[in-house]
Amino acid sequence: MLARRFVIVLFALLAVSQVVLAQSSPLIMKHADSLAVARTRGLLNLHGRVHFVHDSIQFRTQHASWNKSSETVQCEGGFLFTHPSGYIHAHSGMYQKKSSFASASGDVNAADSAGSYMFKGEYLMYDRENEILTMPDKPKLFQFEKKKDGTVDTVTIEAKKIIFNKKESFAEAFQSVKVTQKDLVVTCDTGYFDRKNNWLSMVGNPTCDMKNYHLTGDSIFLVLDEEGKSLKSALVIRNAHGVSQEDPKKGAPGNVTEAFGDTLYCEFANNKIERLYVNLNAKGFFYETDLPDYRNLMDGDRLDLYFKKGKMDRAVVSGKAQSTYFYVKKDRTVSGKNEAAGDTINIIFDAQKNAVKSLKLLGNSTLASGRYVDLEKERRNKEAKEKATRDSLAAIAEKNGTAAAKPGTSKSAANMAKAVAATVKKDALDSTKLAPDSTSAEKHPESKAQQLDAEMRAKKAELLRKKMAERIAASKKHKEQKPAEQKTTEQKTTAQKTATVPAANQTEQKSADKTTTQQKATKQEGPKK
Repeated sequence: MLARRFVIVLFALLAVSQVVLAQSSPLIMKHADSLAVARTRGLLNLHGRVHFVHDSIQFRTQHASWNKSSETVQCEGGFLFTHPSGYIHAHSGMYQKKSSFASASGDVNAADSAGSYMFKGEYLMYDRENEILTMPDKPKLFQFEKKKDGTVDTVTIEAKKIIFNKKESFAEAFQSVKVTQKDLVVTCDTGYFDRKNNWLSMVGNPTCDMKNYHLTGDSIFLVLDEEGKSLKSALVIRNAHGVSQEDPKKGAPGNVTEAFGDTLYCEFANNKIERLYVNLNAKGFFYETDLPDYRNLMDGDRLDLYFKKGKMDRAVVSGKAQSTYFYVKKDRTVSGKNEAAGDTINIIFDAQKNAVKSLKLLGNSTLASGRYVDLEKERRNKEAKEKATRDSLAAIAEKNGTAAAKPGTSKSAANMAKAVAATVKKDALDSTKLAPDSTSAEKHPESKAQQLDAEMRAKKAELLRKKMAERIAASKKHKEQKPAEQKTTEQKTTAQKTATVPAANQTEQKSADKTTTQQKATKQEGPKK
């Protein structure tokens, strides 16, 4: 026990002695091509291959001003600062012996001797005792990690200011922060990166993007795996928004899943999402990329999504839960949608078909309810309504062209067309209130009655449309017959007139003949008298 204490005390003394020696050891000028002394100011001006040594550090330059009273050396014409843990290279620099502090400016490059870190920027300050580097002007920090296969994994941090603690492998970045590692790209106003414990914290408009995933919120906390190669988990706090996207594969369409809420938590494995949890005002939807207008919705107080190989496997919506799911046929047409509500909704998906396999509702404070909307029937009713409207308008237009003398006819046809359109619209709206399917209809007689009632309304609308079409056809036929009848009447009148003229002529001729005969008789009787 005593021996152990002695060893501990010995190591402490050695550490203290190294610090004291570093501070007490002199600053030595090893070489300079020329030297000029300014005694009034206590300066030594050195030129040409200037070389200084202090303990384990060395620095070289072409021009130096050495203030012996403050033991400060200002270097111009190039600055190369080397120490056991790394180096700094820049256009100019400064070294202060008492505080073991160095600074460099102008195209600064710095790296450690192990080749695990490198800095680039316009200005750098190095605290040798605490091993802290501060870069306040356009800095870039590179962290390298060599793998067993010989490749190198690189993390790049860009910002307006970076402070790096080499002992703790901890970096702080401020303003316009961007962190890049392979497919992972992170942006924020302020970021903290702990390389030793593999976590990254961001505040101020943070975003996190990696292949097929996107996260945003007021603050984001990321955890990398033990080797620091890939993302292990992500926590988003306040105004959380997450997006997961899978690209199309082997003829199958891609899919997109989005979630919103106050708090969002994701878990990843091999760069694939495994779980997504959203709490407080949770909302989510998912859809297939070839049908972006048909979004399956999930709303509630809490939302838990589980994935397998990047595809949704199971979903649980809790607290005032609501869901809407569209049914897609093999030909990629949408046949209908199912709407459900309750305290909890459990949805199981078929990953191969990318469709809902089963849906279970639980109700307590909120009654469980559901309904199925036949979208195909809605489309048929809409088409029938549009056709009836077109036919009515065509008939009205045609009638207006031939019946200008009867303005009331056009008005009545228009009113009739409006009535037909209103009836078809009403029946189309009523037909949406159907039961989910035959199985559900057997369980719910009211739904079956609603379905029968909707079918009767549809038939009634169809009969009304047919009657309207018959009336229009009859009207059209009547218009065609009317000119023919008028022509026949005119022909008869002309014939009668033609027949009357010869008869009159014959009467006049007979009267003239009679007069002539009487005149002849008178002449003959005259001489006899």
